[in-house]
Amino acid sequence: MSKAINKLRIASLLPSTTDICISLGLHKHVVGITHECDFDPSTYSMLTVRDANLSSSSSTTDNQPTAKPPSTLTVSDIDIHTSSQAEIDDAVKNSVHNGLSLYNLNDTALTDAKPSVILTQSLCDVCAVAKDEVDTEVACNFRPGQCKVISLEPESLEEVVDTFVTVGETCGVPERGEELKAKFWSDVTKVQEAVSLSSKREEGKHQPRIMFLEWLDPPYDAGHWIPDMFEWSGCTSSLDSSQKPTRKSVRILWEQLYDCDPDVVLIGCCGFDLKRNMMDSIQAMDKLKPLRAFREGRIYAADGNLFFARPGPALREGIAILARCAYDDEDVVREALDELSFLPKEGNGWAQVHFPAKEKKQSIPDVEDLVTSDTFFELHQEACEANEDFYADPTSGYNVFTEVAHKKRGKCCGSGCRHCPYNHVNLKDKTMIQQPAFLYEGTDNANGGAFISSLSSIPPNSHIKVLFFSGGKDSYLTIRKLVQQKLQSNGTDNLHLILLTTYDFETKVIAHQDVNIDTVCRQARHLEIPLLGIPLHRSSGEEYLSRIEKGLDAVRSAIPDMKQLTLVFGDLHLEHIRQWREKELSKYSLEYPLWKIPYTELVDDLEASGVNIVVSASNQDGIGVGTTFSRTLWQDATKMGIDGFGEEGEFHSVAEVWTTSKEQALGLKL
Repeated sequence: MSKAINKLRIASLLPSTTDICISLGLHKHVVGITHECDFDPSTYSMLTVRDANLSSSSSTTDNQPTAKPPSTLTVSDIDIHTSSQAEIDDAVKNSVHNGLSLYNLNDTALTDAKPSVILTQSLCDVCAVAKDEVDTEVACNFRPGQCKVISLEPESLEEVVDTFVTVGETCGVPERGEELKAKFWSDVTKVQEAVSLSSKREEGKHQPRIMFLEWLDPPYDAGHWIPDMFEWSGCTSSLDSSQKPTRKSVRILWEQLYDCDPDVVLIGCCGFDLKRNMMDSIQAMDKLKPLRAFREGRIYAADGNLFFARPGPALREGIAILARCAYDDEDVVREALDELSFLPKEGNGWAQVHFPAKEKKQSIPDVEDLVTSDTFFELHQEACEANEDFYADPTSGYNVFTEVAHKKRGKCCGSGCRHCPYNHVNLKDKTMIQQPAFLYEGTDNANGGAFISSLSSIPPNSHIKVLFFSGGKDSYLTIRKLVQQKLQSNGTDNLHLILLTTYDFETKVIAHQDVNIDTVCRQARHLEIPLLGIPLHRSSGEEYLSRIEKGLDAVRSAIPDMKQLTLVFGDLHLEHIRQWREKELSKYSLEYPLWKIPYTELVDDLEASGVNIVVSASNQDGIGVGTTFSRTLWQDATKMGIDGFGEEGEFHSVAEVWTTSKEQALGLKL
């Protein structure tokens, strides 16, 4: 072993180069990684060379083991785990427009890591640290020749595999790079051999035509090396070559997708694992439903982050997954592929998407609908009273940890457990909470000037107002009224407001509104108002009021030293709803800022806001979903003999607050 490798210190600024380093057995020399890297050599199951020595207990031929885990060298301006695809797409577009990257380099951490080699890329300045930024940091903080910067920019599958050799040569182990390259091509050739057994080839039929979606909202097709992966997996792209003038992923219209009529659709959105892609696929069901692949049950989801987006060794598994999905209808090919040791099992990296039967959709519990099914809620209570660690779920038969067991652990494990007593504080994907928790905590304004406090900036002894928020026009107008009242009070402190939204845990849809919780999260982020989510389990047997109380406990836990807690509602004039609230919530102070305000004034305020209000659900023939709520619609609804604001449930709406500035939407800007 050369002296050079003994002094090797690698800073890997891409998850793909981190994977390559592990595959080459260089993990003990990695001193810095990105915040997105999965750095756990002991559980690494991807392609490796013979002397990779991944076991932490094994000896190594490289004489300089890393003394501590690698430092994290990057941060991102957006949390993909709590953002919808539309929000991420908006952030990317803004970054491109402004010539900025979503990823930033921690220059202090990089300098402290003292790398001798930095592995980076110049293929995309949006999805990773820009190479110019890396060059600047090296020029400013390292002596000439102290650190070598290697930029990888593969666009084809062949170029990706050649980077294995490039990294090996750069790090002093060229023979390992060549071996890894040879093993990759040898293994993917086995995929080709399996699909060659297809009867389609013998009968002169076309190869399976596949649509790989790198994004859903809006839809993007496959780019860079993925079309080459089609070829190795025995597939062809369903998009005509005239519709694909570049190797890059391009935005397509849903109508284009319907027109090309793919045999198979694989959803592997960039940066998302199988669980997230499965969830987003189900949420996009209405868009996917017109496809023949939907009707034939040939829509699949995969871990797009690991097996497709990263130009590294795991593309081998991606090729096998493509083939497995494309030839799922042929027993002989399927059996041959299943014998490949590197093909992930279904449910572990890829899976068929099973869409819910929408016609069986039940009403979602709300203020008027208590959750009364006698199921797991009482079983959990009984288990806790007996100090037991788990109980058997009555539907699945699986054991479920109780709150008692979680408290013994002493912290949130971040897995989205059903009975988490820690408000899911460590759960990254907040859409998967099962207990009440904050989906958004507001934004701290370092320069001051915020009108509504973030959760962390609320001072002791404050008056907290919790608004029951559905995302519709009434609850949105209530926010504006609270802002007006605060402005008129001439007080010097901020408005301490929290939005509280209940929604169905399974569908992520808000009762009656037919609005997804992601939309409400988007509203909260735009208005910069903390949002508490309360998922309702239809099969829990827990009553609505019990869930609300747990949600308010989460507020008390976050703000233990508050002076007063007031519950706020956007009710307009329905007496029986107000009477129910005042009876069941009598221990709280209640406010109804819009109560009995004339509709003319409410319409005036909506027009002044500049916010687009759209009908999200309707049982009226003359008021269609997607219709803009306006003064004219209000008047027309009144002429139809129904409540002009839909107070009796005739229709519901969603306030698209992002159609104007935060200040305009809140009423802070005249």
